[in-house]
Parts: sequence; C-alpha cells; structure tokens
Amino acid sequence: MARNQINTISEQKKSSEMIHTRKFLNRWSLMGLILLSALGTAIYVNSVMKINAVLGEIRVLEKKRDSLMIINQSIQAKVFELQSASRITSIAKKKLGMISNPKAPQIVDK
Repeated sequence: MARNQINTISEQKKSSEMIHTRKFLNRWSLMGLILLSALGTAIYVNSVMKINAVLGEIRVLEKKRDSLMIINQSIQAKVFELQSASRITSIAKKKLGMISNPKAPQIVDK
C-alpha cells in the first residue's frame, strides 16, 4: 500500500510537471503567434503606405504628362501655321521681293 501511495504521488508530480510544461509551451507558442501576427501586420501596413506614396507620385506625373501633351499640341499647331504655303509666299513677296511664276512648273524627265 505504501508503494501504491509512492507511485500515486510520483505520478501526480509527473502529471503536474507535464501540465506545467504544456502550459509553458502553450504560453510561448501563443506569444510567438501574437508576435508573428504583429510583424505581419506591420509589414502589410508598411507596404500599403509605400503603395499609396507611389500612387501619389503616379498621379503627379500623369498631370505633368497631360500638361506637356497640351503644350506639345500647341507648339505643333504653331509649327504647322509657320510652315503653311500661304505664309511662306506672302513673306517671300513682301520681304524678299519675289514674284510668283504665272506658268505652271514643268516636270523634266531624265
């Protein structure tokens, strides 16, 4: 009977040690899971902030591109106006004293 009591006491100690070990492991694994979740959340928030910053830069660059396209179109219109045949002939007549040929030009075959 004394042996049974000793076995029972030693089994109780072992089971209480196992319970303590399990609680200890559960606490650490729970703490690790919480830290891992916090790290994942921090990384996610950081990436969202970077994406928003890049999107803001894209919007600014698109506005610059649009304004440059408008300026380019106005410059092209000015170039076409300066290249027009009527403008060139009027300048040739007024400033250079040239006269237009009344005959149609002849094409010479070689």
